[in-house]
Amino acid sequence: MRKFLKVFGVLIGLLLIVSLGMFVYTARGVGKDIPLEGRSAVGLEDGRYQGEYEGGRWSNKVEVVVQDEEIIEIIIIDDMRLTTSSFSQEIIENVLTDQQTDTDVITGSTVTSRAYLKAIENALEPQVE
Repeated sequence: MRKFLKVFGVLIGLLLIVSLGMFVYTARGVGKDIPLEGRSAVGLEDGRYQGEYEGGRWSNKVEVVVQDEEIIEIIIIDDMRLTTSSFSQEIIENVLTDQQTDTDVITGSTVTSRAYLKAIENALEPQVE
C-alpha cells in the first residue's frame, strides 16, 4: 500500500508541475502592448502581401490579397497556438469590413486580436524598392 501511495504522490506532483508549466506558458505575455498603426490597402498595387508577427505563442503569419486598393481576402498561413478558427475569422471579417487594421478587438482576447492585426499591418507595410 505504501508503494502505491508513493507512486500516486509522484504522479500528482508531476501533474501539478505540468499544469503550472502550461499556465505559465499560456499566461506569458498577457497584458503585452502590441502597437498598431491602423494601416489600409490605399496606395498598394494589386497583389498578395505577406506579413507576420513574432511574439511567442501569439506568433502568426498571414497573406493579404489586395485588389483596387481594397483588402479582398486574408489567409492565415501559420496560425498561432491555442486559438480557434472562429476567433481568427472574426478578426479577419472585422478588417475586411473596416478595410483597415484600426478595428475592434475581441473582448477577452485583446493580445490575440492585436497579434493578428499586427501581422496584417506588417503585410500592408509600404514596400520599399
